[in-house]
Amino acid sequence: MYLINSMKSHSIVTIRMQDILLISICILLFLNRAVPIDYSSIWRVTVLCLIYTCIRIISKQYRNCLLHMVYIWGITEVIISILQKANYLESNHHDFGITGTFGNPGPLGGLLAVCWIVSIFFIYENIQNKHRILTLSFCMIACFILYGLLLSGSRAGWTAALVGSMIFLWQWLKRKHTINIKPTLLKSSFLLIITVFIISIYFIRRDSADGRLLIWHNTITMIKDYPLFGIGAGGWQANYMLYQAEYFLQNPNSPYILLADNIFYAYNEFLHITAEQGIVGLVVVTWLFYALFSHKEKSNTDHCLKSALITFLVFSFFSYPGEVFPLEILFISIIGIMKSKTIKTFTISNSTKYIIRSIAFIFIVCISIGSYHIYHKTFTTIIRIVDKNKISEDTYSQLSQLYPLFRYNSQLMYIYSKSSLEDYPLNTKLQILQTAARIAPNSELYIKLGDFWKQKKDFPQAEAYYQTAAAMIPHHITPSYKLFQLYIDKGNINAATNMGNYLLKQPIKKKGTKALRMEAEVLEFLHKEKNIKRTQ
Repeated sequence: MYLINSMKSHSIVTIRMQDILLISICILLFLNRAVPIDYSSIWRVTVLCLIYTCIRIISKQYRNCLLHMVYIWGITEVIISILQKANYLESNHHDFGITGTFGNPGPLGGLLAVCWIVSIFFIYENIQNKHRILTLSFCMIACFILYGLLLSGSRAGWTAALVGSMIFLWQWLKRKHTINIKPTLLKSSFLLIITVFIISIYFIRRDSADGRLLIWHNTITMIKDYPLFGIGAGGWQANYMLYQAEYFLQNPNSPYILLADNIFYAYNEFLHITAEQGIVGLVVVTWLFYALFSHKEKSNTDHCLKSALITFLVFSFFSYPGEVFPLEILFISIIGIMKSKTIKTFTISNSTKYIIRSIAFIFIVCISIGSYHIYHKTFTTIIRIVDKNKISEDTYSQLSQLYPLFRYNSQLMYIYSKSSLEDYPLNTKLQILQTAARIAPNSELYIKLGDFWKQKKDFPQAEAYYQTAAAMIPHHITPSYKLFQLYIDKGNINAATNMGNYLLKQPIKKKGTKALRMEAEVLEFLHKEKNIKRTQ
């Protein structure tokens, strides 16, 4: 009796390899930084830590409920997507009609790819248990999720779903001893199917695929420059557009010119990790996945989780789930449910366990609430400025107080820099633009900085910013037009004439009214200069 009571008053705590590796990744992200820590984004990290910890400490029998929650999440997203297709709901992106609750159809495809694997798992389990009605029901729901995946138009999602299905099928065939298939033949068949599929979907939107090749090329160049420890967390976004500008300066006749744009994602999480944390970071992340996949577990749920994780990783090769908070939650939940090698097991009293958990929970929740309050207050204030296109004295005072806490948030600074800054003091305006350009440079920001220095009559600074903006996206006519006007204001007629001639020959992806107006102004100037030279 004493032994039983003693055991009830104590709990066994297990530390697994994945726990150690996740902590190591967090330490790397904290110490190895190119951009300082953003206080308005800490809530995202703390929420993920809280979710992971809760999943790790709940009883094993409740963990399968998480798969049902993911399943219901996917069904909900498909319903929303169908309503968007029927025009009953608006999408969250002006260029895409179907996005679900996401801002883009890409993340929707990633989620539904994982949900597709979960649906196959439920079908498999009910077939094993000989529940015919449930099997039929899950088959219908699986078709429903597959329809949603097709609606998303996400090629990364399609590829991930195919690979995940192949892995699940491979595991099933290995366990089904009645089927005798040579492993080499089976692997070759799967590889051939996947290869043909990827090549086929490449041609569906070839320009988009080639655009990602450009991004990957420049990211690999960044990795070559910082191979061991990388450029630091936040460094990819802080430097990518400068690498793209350098690429086009060195390759003025590149076939990628018309595919260039302002880029905010690497479209490959593994290249992104390597660029920011180097080979060291990639080794730690690879070690994490090896620890999870190498753990010997023979339950059906474990095989499902491994297939789901592979599906997520394949999606990560072609998209940016690390920048989408709901997908980060999905990823950390899968990692939390899975098992790896046990590193340490120790026993603590229940009272100590509850005290530690309570203190940790309160601490994390307080940090999360504080950080999210900063983010939400800043976001709503900036959006209010954008909508009104004007800033009041009270609003300016609020943002000035919050500025030190959100100035390293690329999303908030991007929106802030796009708002009307005419009512700001010049020094504040310059500070906002320079900070935004330091953490997430793009062509629009560099044009605004060029305009600022032109207004201050600092023509060399203005010219440098306009030239970099033009190199970032060679098919955008605005930076060339700004340079053309700058040379006229400086009185450098020869440079203005050369820039005007270049502008008229410049490849333009889409020629709208604005571009036609600029070309008309350039033609008028060149015609006048030609007449002046004739009369001299």
